[in-house]
Amino acid sequence: MFKRFTCFLVLFYAVALPVKAQEFPSKPVRIVIGFAAGGSVDLVGRLLGKGLSELWGQPVIIENKLGAGGTIAADFVAKAPPDGYTLLLGDISNTAVAKSLFKVLPYDPLNDFTHVTRLVSFPLVLVVPSNSSVNGFNDLLVQAKASPGKFRYSTGGPGTSPHIFLEMMNQMGGIKTDAVHYKGSAPAIAGLLSGDIEFSASSIPTAKAQIDGGRVRAIAVTGKKAVSSMPNVPPIAAHINGYEALAFHGLHAPARTPAQIIQKLNADSATVMQRPDIKRQLEQGSMDVSTMSSSEFTIYMGQQIDQWARVVATGKIQAD
Repeated sequence: MFKRFTCFLVLFYAVALPVKAQEFPSKPVRIVIGFAAGGSVDLVGRLLGKGLSELWGQPVIIENKLGAGGTIAADFVAKAPPDGYTLLLGDISNTAVAKSLFKVLPYDPLNDFTHVTRLVSFPLVLVVPSNSSVNGFNDLLVQAKASPGKFRYSTGGPGTSPHIFLEMMNQMGGIKTDAVHYKGSAPAIAGLLSGDIEFSASSIPTAKAQIDGGRVRAIAVTGKKAVSSMPNVPPIAAHINGYEALAFHGLHAPARTPAQIIQKLNADSATVMQRPDIKRQLEQGSMDVSTMSSSEFTIYMGQQIDQWARVVATGKIQAD
């Protein structure tokens, strides 16, 4: 009798666990974003959320939980129940850079999450005011080497992608330019337009209106090749050998979320991101859909954390 009961239990759990995963989601899912509405991470989150909601027949709620460079949102999700119903749409700053940037961080960006998938990757564009004496990226290098500290660049805050990408440019290019931090990407561009600083790096959608309006000029992109929307703008790698810096947004769940749920989140996210209408909207912003398996994304996250830790340490960068 005991043997038959034991067999029943084994059969019950073997059947019950997959069924539970198949039923996911059976209630609304929340995607938490650590940045304000209107930015690239918010755009990706809303496109993904809408597509998943249509696929699942369940509401997907986008929650912007702001503060501390996106780390408040990341910490909130890291401490959420590991059931797949609370997810983080992360940015490079609060997932790959935060560990080396903050002296005290209440979560471990690598080990306190199960990394579901990278969603998109994209370069930034370097811009100068239209009346700048800098005629191209090589000219910036020449002038910066001749006059260390002459050039200042704006960022959306310490540890944001413009900050660390341009710090890596300094280190690899053997130049010294200084960061001026603003509270967000829009104020950073405003600082450039007002003449307070000499150049900036920005996501292409954020800078595109000013480029098209003739108020700023694009002089380089941070990827290793030119982008289709600006084919005449060279990559930094054309002047600094081996340079490549791509921002990315990815989906993360709390650690110990069941594997079956992670697999479903990964597969369904890839399905949504490969939709032609969604890919088209993202490509208009020069964002490439670049999904990967959970295991691949976990390895990638470790590599990114290590890469930017070296840049942060060499540049002696700290959060304010």
